[in-house]
Amino acid sequence: MMKTAAVLPALGIGDALLMMIASHQLKGAGYQVTTFHPALPELSSWFPGHELRPCIQELTPFDLIVVENDNSPKIKQWIETLRPRLSIFYPTYLSSKHSPLSIRDFAFDPNQSMADNIAEAVASLLDLPVPFKENGIVPLPGLVHRHKKEQILIHPTSRVPAKNWKAEKFIKLARRLKSKGFQPLFCVGPAELSEWKKIEGKGFEIAEAPTLSDLAKIVYESGYVIGNDSLVGHLGSNLCVPTLTIANEEKRMRLWRPGWQKGQLVLPPPYLPNWKFFRLREQKWQNFISVNRVLAAFDQLYSSF
Repeated sequence: MMKTAAVLPALGIGDALLMMIASHQLKGAGYQVTTFHPALPELSSWFPGHELRPCIQELTPFDLIVVENDNSPKIKQWIETLRPRLSIFYPTYLSSKHSPLSIRDFAFDPNQSMADNIAEAVASLLDLPVPFKENGIVPLPGLVHRHKKEQILIHPTSRVPAKNWKAEKFIKLARRLKSKGFQPLFCVGPAELSEWKKIEGKGFEIAEAPTLSDLAKIVYESGYVIGNDSLVGHLGSNLCVPTLTIANEEKRMRLWRPGWQKGQLVLPPPYLPNWKFFRLREQKWQNFISVNRVLAAFDQLYSSF
């Protein structure tokens, strides 16, 4: 009888793309894999042969359960009830905060990307000779990779507003890119569309991507992606589209940078203080990344592809 595995990413869609590395490698090793995530089934057509379900079902029947730790109460519950079959991937592990590691658990290396960490964890779990980062994503028929070479997809939002560069700076960046002959295309989530529609009056287009599959199509055919630390950066990297990410913290981005393909990171200066009563880096980091710096990083990215 075929062995079964459940893979449970954290809530972020970028997390789900990353944990599909585990799903795909388990599938290749002979497991019948089900990946549970509320939004990922919108990309079912991009992951042929994979079973993606929106709601977590009863986990008891699975032979192996691979979970990305999100520090939620359900993790503790699963440790109590499912421990012999549970493998927990810890992006950050603290012995003072988390349960003792089992032989199937993995504490990630903070100096390696999530993609590399997951690949190595699965290789160790399955006793594979080499780690692989492939997650099974396959572009839809009829799409042409990066055929809109001068189109730069700009994603100015994210699930966590504190991680967003300033909107006015994204608009200024788009003006500068347009003056250089590029075609900026703004892309936001359906819930953010009404707020961002106003930029059409400034001479910019805004893409409508009601589903994740629609978004993936736009990303795949764009020449470049520029945005905050968010799903779109991971999706661009996963689809081999050159990606520039604007982010707030170098230490966190060593782990959370898009990890399938080398891209560019633009970060605030490391000297910014973040003391307990003076969180300048945490609260004002956007002020310390200029449009000129982002343009310079994009020029480097452009010249390398």
